[in-house]
Amino acid sequence: MKKRIELFSVLLLLCSVFAHSQDLTRIPELVSRNPVFKQYQKQIEEANKAVFMGKNPADYLYFYEYECTEKDNLLQLAARCAIRYDTIATLNRLDSPEDELNGRVLLLPTLNGLFIPYSPQTSTEILLAKEYSVDALSGKYETFEIRGEYFFFLPDEKFSPTERAYFLEPGMVLPLEKSVLTSSFGMRVSPISGKWLFHKGIDMAAPTGTPIYACKTGTVQYAVNMDATYGNYVILSHGGGMTSLYAHMSKILVQKGESVSAGQEIGKVGSTGLATGPHLHFEIRLNGEAQDPQKYLPKKL
Repeated sequence: MKKRIELFSVLLLLCSVFAHSQDLTRIPELVSRNPVFKQYQKQIEEANKAVFMGKNPADYLYFYEYECTEKDNLLQLAARCAIRYDTIATLNRLDSPEDELNGRVLLLPTLNGLFIPYSPQTSTEILLAKEYSVDALSGKYETFEIRGEYFFFLPDEKFSPTERAYFLEPGMVLPLEKSVLTSSFGMRVSPISGKWLFHKGIDMAAPTGTPIYACKTGTVQYAVNMDATYGNYVILSHGGGMTSLYAHMSKILVQKGESVSAGQEIGKVGSTGLATGPHLHFEIRLNGEAQDPQKYLPKKL
């Protein structure tokens, strides 16, 4: 992965023939009575109108600086400035909404969009680089030099559900400390029916009785015994439309409505339901849509 990202960075540098560079104005405080903040708000309004009329977004993208206080957090800043949180986050290379901002000088842009650095490092930046690399390398997006760093600007683009989950929900842990990945997410020949079916999660083989951990903090939405397909299974709700499912347990250790923490033991590996051997069937869903769990877990299985 490291070599792929380094190669991506080199290619971006080779493809960039021009970069916008600007002097930065400091906003003393984010209040309407402050003339610099009023100027910033006016430029945001003018930029949005210009883009709506089909003008080049790069011609209306400017940057201001603001030194955060102990009262500031990312979501409040975004609301105050009328700029999306993912725009501010990618521009300032923030890892999560929980990053300490007190005393930090943030960049505030006049347009919404995503900023991809030439050297992506965080999980979110790597996801963005992979998703937009083809368009970036084709010269579709303009480059901005800001504080000595180079970024591609993607006008009006937003975090995908996966990118949003990485950013808003950091700290996901593996549901099994040690396991063997025996079946990935996606189409496969079912070991039970022998038919070609879509596998909505991943299968992680481990000995019967191995502890199963909550991948994130949440609430037990369901704790079901002896389902014909999933056997003993648990579904956790993590907020924001995200749920996780743990199936084929030999034993359930939580009950419906119970609050659990990331890393808390919620059951034991088993082979209940439709299972050919002891393993954990693990799913992640966003608003009911099955997602590839390996995109969320902290390391490859």
